Amino acid sequence: MTATINGLEKGEEATLTISHEGSAASEELFFKRDVISDGKKAITVDMAANLEDGYYQLLLEAPDKYFREPKGYFFMVSQSQIVNPTGRNVIFNLLPQPEGLVAEAYISLSAPPKAPPPPGPQFLVATLPREARYLPGEPVAVQLVFTNVTTSPLTLEYLPQIHVTKHLDTAPVLYSEVRAEQRVDTEPDEKIITDFTWDQKDANGEQVPPGWYDITWQPPDAPRPADRKIGGSLSAMVLIQNPRGAMEKTIEVNESQTVNDITVTLEHVELTSREMKVYAFVTQSDYPPTVQSSPFWNAATEYRIDGDAPVILPHPMMDYMENGTKFIWGGTTPKGTLDPVPSDAHELVFKIISMKVSTSPDDPQYTVEGPWEFRVPLE
Repeated sequence: MTATINGLEKGEEATLTISHEGSAASEELFFKRDVISDGKKAITVDMAANLEDGYYQLLLEAPDKYFREPKGYFFMVSQSQIVNPTGRNVIFNLLPQPEGLVAEAYISLSAPPKAPPPPGPQFLVATLPREARYLPGEPVAVQLVFTNVTTSPLTLEYLPQIHVTKHLDTAPVLYSEVRAEQRVDTEPDEKIITDFTWDQKDANGEQVPPGWYDITWQPPDAPRPADRKIGGSLSAMVLIQNPRGAMEKTIEVNESQTVNDITVTLEHVELTSREMKVYAFVTQSDYPPTVQSSPFWNAATEYRIDGDAPVILPHPMMDYMENGTKFIWGGTTPKGTLDPVPSDAHELVFKIISMKVSTSPDDPQYTVEGPWEFRVPLE
């Protein structure tokens, strides 16, 4: 889902949140993104959240001087999809406060009628720590926390497992542990905690290479339990640090390539001990096709460090501007975090293989083939 904010003045900040329908801002948030205007007329934010079946609200918080049109959107999720979506874009207009008493409104993003959602999960599971760093060979301590989220006593029947995969790659499972089946009686809000330790070894008993790893309670590509009694959660992220250290600097590239009427400018690469971020600017001769959106919807992208195997990148964050679209890989969501670059690396090869574009938000997407390839010296 994509949200566009119109009218926020330069330097001002707004916040997008997703929570249960009717909840207060202080209650559980499933998505939160702070945006600061750099003076553009429109700010567009790509949103991704792991939502169970139920009713939700998307809310925009903005400075008090603005009248929000609308204040937010209601929508329903069933089987991991928005029910009867009226469109894939939502738009917030920030207007001067009107004279007199006028109420800000919510708009339904799910077209009526609404069907009752299926029963929610009885248990929620969290994998902890959310993020941690270790040197190679250090034992990685992990907890699985199951919480009874109902108002009744329940019996938890499960096979506590731990699965480790390389970040941005759902297979193969590098490590898993299964204990004997247990039955645990729980009271409302009671937490059941299971401790594990990962020795940083893969399925063959070998030390895994440096980089980010995801730790979950089930394989990342596994379906949710058929009985839906256990709800999912974000995986824990563990960084196995490179013993040689990580490169920390910003490399200004500013190199452009045009293929099939689409121009990609690789602007710069940010390297820190936590991750790599890549910034590009993408445009075409007839940009934009509509006033409030970009034609670019996705990009098949990969990179290599010193000739190693290619790393396939997730969907970039896109920031829509009047004359083009800024693409950002890395750091946008936990799912999009890129590995830090070793301190002694020599060259980054960054390649956009193809892009999905459309002429307007309601038109079918089509693929434009590249590639747009850039070689970036790291020394």
